[in-house]
Amino acid sequence: MTTKNPVPRNKRRRSADRSDRRNKDGVATPPDFRALVEGAVQGVIIHRNFKPLYVNKAFAELFGYGTPREIMAMPLLRNLVPDDVWPRLESEYDEMMRGAKRSVVGRARGLRKDGHEIWVSVTMRVVDWQGDAAMMLTAFDITKQVEIEHDMLRNEQRLRAVLEILPYPIYVTRRDDGQILFVNRKSCLLFQQSAAQFLRMKAGDLFESQKDRESLGQLLDSVSDIRDIEVQMKTAQGRVFTAELAAITLDYGTAPSVLVALNDISQRKEMEAELFRQASTDSLTGISNRRYFQNQAEQEVRRARRFARDMTVMMIDIDHFKLINDAHGHGVGDAVIQGVVKRALESLRQSDSIGRIGGEEFAVLLPETGMAAAFDVAERLRVHLQDRPIIAAHVPVTCTVSIGVAQLSALDGTFDDLLHRADIALYDAKNKGRNRVEVASAPVRTEILKSENAG
Repeated sequence: MTTKNPVPRNKRRRSADRSDRRNKDGVATPPDFRALVEGAVQGVIIHRNFKPLYVNKAFAELFGYGTPREIMAMPLLRNLVPDDVWPRLESEYDEMMRGAKRSVVGRARGLRKDGHEIWVSVTMRVVDWQGDAAMMLTAFDITKQVEIEHDMLRNEQRLRAVLEILPYPIYVTRRDDGQILFVNRKSCLLFQQSAAQFLRMKAGDLFESQKDRESLGQLLDSVSDIRDIEVQMKTAQGRVFTAELAAITLDYGTAPSVLVALNDISQRKEMEAELFRQASTDSLTGISNRRYFQNQAEQEVRRARRFARDMTVMMIDIDHFKLINDAHGHGVGDAVIQGVVKRALESLRQSDSIGRIGGEEFAVLLPETGMAAAFDVAERLRVHLQDRPIIAAHVPVTCTVSIGVAQLSALDGTFDDLLHRADIALYDAKNKGRNRVEVASAPVRTEILKSENAG
């Protein structure tokens, strides 16, 4: 007679466990939720009027107690709650038990057994406990998270304090949509509006040109900080000014942002422009002085040669200017010089430029102009001055000019060579009776002259 091997005890237990999970109809029965709550990592407590009814192990450990029994032995949960938090907790309990609130989700401070405070994330809701309503509270520790948030807040407050006392206008704008998040007092003064108005604006509203704003954004896409960028910005009243801008990307709170520092350089730009004007213009007439005119002319010579373009220059001298000074005085003489320049500007094209070379001598640069066209311009100017006297200090003064014209040649080494040939033509006009236009002879190679002299 053979005997079957007995089923091991542990297998019989597992088989019984499986059979327990199904009812007589074969439908799975729910698990033991009490066991799940007991083993949960989240603290769970159920109470009625703050008298504990159930506490799991995680809740006891969260508040520094060795076992749930220690908390269950408390007549009230008052020892777990700071004094200033207790009134709010009581109020929320009353509202929820009356049905005014279904649940509460938030964060609160708690007291551990050793007296230290912790921060917990709390969910509260009313549950049925053995036929009567009770409050179930779940909690987990967020003390480290809150400490990090407080550190970030302190850092932000320090940043705000530093930015506020800096002597430069500074604002912070959110990266994705340009919303302004912070502005210091200097920015309010510069843009002439309040901080409240600023915080309703976007960074693009501060720029005169949206192209500047877009270029700035594109630049920050490739580098994390930029400096010394000149942009045109505008105040709330519409005043446009030039600003020197620096920007750096950073996280402001949790948002990727841009910190922008500005320096209004409008006065400096105006001063620079004034200094340049004084250094480059003739104080009496407002046209280019000799040095600036020659610098422009040298650049034009290089451009004409690079692109094989024509270029001519005119030398102009006021006829018998000494007699005008002797007859009417230097004040009238200065007014005559100003009048000649005014007539010249009326006769010249926008592309032409004029400079004062000496006392009553002027030079005119005519880019992309051949000899025939230049002669017509010179003749038009001569006639314009001849036909109508200049009124100087209420005195009509008849004034004529002599003009020499020279066209740029491959044999002209520098602009001075070209100007010298125009000057020779000018003196030829004076020698032939003044009030006329003369054309300079074409230059001749020095080697050819030398060989002819040798022959």
